[in-house]
Amino acid sequence: MLKLKDIYIGTTDAKNELLSSSPEEIKRFKDSFVSPPALNINAYFEKTKYYVLGLKGTGKTALLRYISIKLDEDINSISAFILFKSEVDEDLRKDFSKAARIQITKENSEDYEGNDYETVWRWFIYRKIVSSIQDLDACPFQKNGNLSSFMALVTSEVIKPEESKLSRLIPYIRKGHIEISDSPKLGLEFDWDENGRAKVNFNELVRRADNAFKNLEPDHQRLNIFFDELELNYQTSKQYQRDSHLVRDLIVSIEKINAISKKKGFNLCLYAAIRSEVLNSVDSLGKEINKPTADFGSTILWNRPGLDAAQQPMLNIVEKRINNARAEAGMDNLSENDLWKQYFPININGQRSQVYILHNSWYRPRDVVRLMLSVQDQYPNEESFILQGLEAIRKMYSTASWVEITEELKAKYRPSDIDGIKYIFYGYKQISSFTQLSDRAEKVAKDHKETASLLESHNLKEVVKDLFRIGVLGNINTQKDRIRFSFRGDDEVLFDLNLFVHNALKAHLSIF
Repeated sequence: MLKLKDIYIGTTDAKNELLSSSPEEIKRFKDSFVSPPALNINAYFEKTKYYVLGLKGTGKTALLRYISIKLDEDINSISAFILFKSEVDEDLRKDFSKAARIQITKENSEDYEGNDYETVWRWFIYRKIVSSIQDLDACPFQKNGNLSSFMALVTSEVIKPEESKLSRLIPYIRKGHIEISDSPKLGLEFDWDENGRAKVNFNELVRRADNAFKNLEPDHQRLNIFFDELELNYQTSKQYQRDSHLVRDLIVSIEKINAISKKKGFNLCLYAAIRSEVLNSVDSLGKEINKPTADFGSTILWNRPGLDAAQQPMLNIVEKRINNARAEAGMDNLSENDLWKQYFPININGQRSQVYILHNSWYRPRDVVRLMLSVQDQYPNEESFILQGLEAIRKMYSTASWVEITEELKAKYRPSDIDGIKYIFYGYKQISSFTQLSDRAEKVAKDHKETASLLESHNLKEVVKDLFRIGVLGNINTQKDRIRFSFRGDDEVLFDLNLFVHNALKAHLSIF
């Protein structure tokens, strides 16, 4: 019989399923991939869509990886990834900020609040295109004098040998100028020193690169560049604002370069996965990003209103991975009903297994994978996801969910404030009115300085709004047959309805 340890469930982060990108990894990933409902994946192959939007954990990375794998099945397609969170570390982000700030000073934009990164991003993208041509043998453009001039221009900056590959893509600007080295292919007249170097205005250099890019001619091979993990640093308000500007200007830069590529017939497309909450954050920063993301993006939504729990598309992830494991073991595929009967209890806490799993998730694949991995890790030799196992991991799963979901509060709340929020709900009840919660908060503040400090610096209604936005709280009606949550498409909390703590957080918050 198949044991839980024999079932490939995956990882909570899709990029970790393709660490070596071996043929075996790629096949397993493709076989287990479930396309989000109502999403036209062909639009991404055809370059009519290139932004993937969705809440944290909804499968944006998995979708980008799947798109790249399917595209690269064609020998005339090459893909490259840039992982914003993992690869563009704090030092690199500071370099971006420094470069943008120097430009703004040079342009005398006295009324500008914050940094503008568009020019730096375009340079970064041009450098990435050239490095893909050099390192991956990509051929998206005809190899002629125009391409030679473009590559010479984009690689003209004097680079320190010790710099990492990614940091080489970010310009080092001093007083609005960048140091470049001469090349016969450059064809530029500057005041070169005895070492064949010159300091040139960075904005002017990028404008020349823009013109050189437009003069390229398309070739047979397609180049796809994917920007993933476009997340914000929540550690400080300053970092959060900087990253918001970075992401905003990357979105704008991608649209501009893709528009030129489409007009010129280039076999080039830039893609980006953007978290919904990041999009909401950058939307108020002065540039129009709603139109490009609406026109050229799709939002991943797993919740399908009107469908019974057993028919919700997200459960296909569970069914597909179990049936894939059975196929690898030489066993027959099971029907949906038979699979749930064989591998899950009929009821968990008075609910059907499908309902229990969905109601202990935020309708995100990551939650389902985390739940199954937790049981598999603790009960590897069982032949099904037994009731004892699902009960035993409740606390562990609940704590992991709390840690991840409250991470999004860090830009606005100090760690002690988040502790103060936790104390309000700790040992309290799942359903309460706002008035009851307010009374509870005042009472808890007498015993916990963290809660007292929280209430001094933040209005409780604002706290509740934030908790609703990230999915800690929902609304429930008096009949207890209608629940509202942000991840189900309900935008704002209703204070005249009772508040409802998410089921998955009950164990961590000792709510019974």
